[in-house]
This record gives sequence, structure tokens and C-alpha cells, in this order.
Amino acid sequence: MTIKKPSEFAINMNLDKMMILQQSDLHLVTNMQYFDDQSPCHLYFIGKRPRVTVVENSLRLFEDYFELTFRIQKKNDFEELGVKLENNFSTNDIELKTTYPFNMFEIYDGGTLVLNAKSTVFLQSFLTYPYDTAFLDFEILYVGQSYGVEGARTAPDRLVSHSTLQGIYSEAIINNPDSEIWIALASFEQFNLMMFDGRTKFSDEERDNDRERFVNIYDKLNYEGINEQQKINFTEAALIRYFQPPYNKIYKDSFPNPAHKTYSECYDLDINSICIELQTSDIVNCMFFSESVNRSPIHMKDFQLHSTEERRSMFNFY
Repeated sequence: MTIKKPSEFAINMNLDKMMILQQSDLHLVTNMQYFDDQSPCHLYFIGKRPRVTVVENSLRLFEDYFELTFRIQKKNDFEELGVKLENNFSTNDIELKTTYPFNMFEIYDGGTLVLNAKSTVFLQSFLTYPYDTAFLDFEILYVGQSYGVEGARTAPDRLVSHSTLQGIYSEAIINNPDSEIWIALASFEQFNLMMFDGRTKFSDEERDNDRERFVNIYDKLNYEGINEQQKINFTEAALIRYFQPPYNKIYKDSFPNPAHKTYSECYDLDINSICIELQTSDIVNCMFFSESVNRSPIHMKDFQLHSTEERRSMFNFY
């Protein structure tokens, strides 16, 4: 028998901050101070993107703009992309320097270094319509968290010596020589959703019982807060269940499940649903996708914590 309650609650974990980089740059994250105590980075994605290199000696200077050519590898084929940028150089003595494998380059203006960048990061920082930017999109291979047996750690700290990351790198080099492996560090912000059923007729007793339940859940969510470890656990589990990354094993087919103690607080509180929401295009100028989920600038998914036979979803309005 499906249970209906006068009030229902859901927890929506919304992507707050994200940074895409490679493992060699993890040591720079702390100095950037992008993540902080209010937006800690405890979740991360490991993914791949096509290999992008700059074409040696391709810099061309014009009065109002300059042009660089990049090469995008797709399996055994290469596509060239010419990019025009505003000419803000102070001289006409402009030099492009790059060495094999040409994934990084430097630009000098009159002998002074004015730009030092990775090809993919450089293009991701500004490239928009009318350019076709599909090659910047992030294919998710693995979703992980920084809480481990060592205790609470930030994702950059854990990834410096992450065994799964090393395994993905090794296998990806063999299976995807046309791709580069990237890491997306992420922080999620919690939003609490409430809904009241004003159409169903409940007895006075049912409403009285729900009133105390409502106060308990509301106070816990808005004042006391969900345990941080449990919050990270169910956010990670929901992301894995949604994207189905090939390198993840647990949670792909078993979230949500009341037998999982790692996010049991949600069941103890009688939460109706867990939701995830990612709007990556606004934050990192690319779309996310996986083998199971199409690329999109926005990903949203809700997971009902109870079966439809046991409990009606608060998002089912019919």
C-alpha cells in the first residue's frame, strides 16, 4: 500500500564550484584558495577528453587580431581548429614556443613571456559559440570522494597518490591513446525542498502526528545539519547511480538502499528523495556525459528513497 504524508522533504545537492585540471597540477589547488571551508572539495570526477595540441609555428599576427591553430585528435584522425583572438600585444615581435608533445605552449611579446598555458585549458577558458566546443566536453570514467580510511581529507590531497587514478591513467593510455585524462574537483551545496499535500484528505490524527515529524525534520535539516560524511556518501552514490561510470563498482545498481549504513541518516529522518543537480557549462564551460548519459549542460535527477509501492514520490503530482 502506497503511503502518503501531509509533508515531504527532499535534499537537493547542487554543484557549487568546480575546477578541471590534471594530476600534475593538484599541488597548485591549495594556493588558489578557490575551495574553502564554506565550499570544501570532497568529491571529484575522473574523465577523459580528446587530446588537444597547438600547431607549431601556427601563430599569425594581424592588426586587430592574432590567430593560433590547434589540432584535435579523434582516434587516428586529426581536426584543425583556427582560433582568432584580439591583438593586445604591445609589439609586432611575437613568438610562439612549444615542444613535443605540443600540449603546452608559451607566447612572448618582445621577448617577455605573456602567456604560458596548456592547449585544452587555454581553449576552455574562453572558447564559445560559434566554435564547436564538443571536444572540451568531459566523459566521466569514475566518481570518488576524499573521505577515506585516513579520515577527512580534501580531494586534491587524496588524489596526489590515488591508486584508482593511477590505474585509470595506465589503462587509458593503452585503450585511449587519443585522449587525455582530467580531474574535475567539485563542491556541492545543499538545498532543502519541502512539499505539502493540500489535495489529499488526511484525518486530524494523521495531521497531528505529521506536525511533530515535520518539526523534527525541518530543525535537523536547517539547524543541526546532516552529518558531513553521510552527505558526501549519498551525493557520491547518487552521482554514480546516475552517470554509471565504468570504473566504479558500488552504487551503480544499488542506490538508494536502506541497507546501506553510509547514508542511513536520510532513512532515519524519513526523507522522501535525494536529488543531484549539475550545471557545468556556466562554471567550467563544458558539458558532462558518460557511456550511459548523453552530454548536456545541465544534469538533474531525483532518487526516491522508498519504493513506489511503499511511498509516493513528492515529485509525482498525479
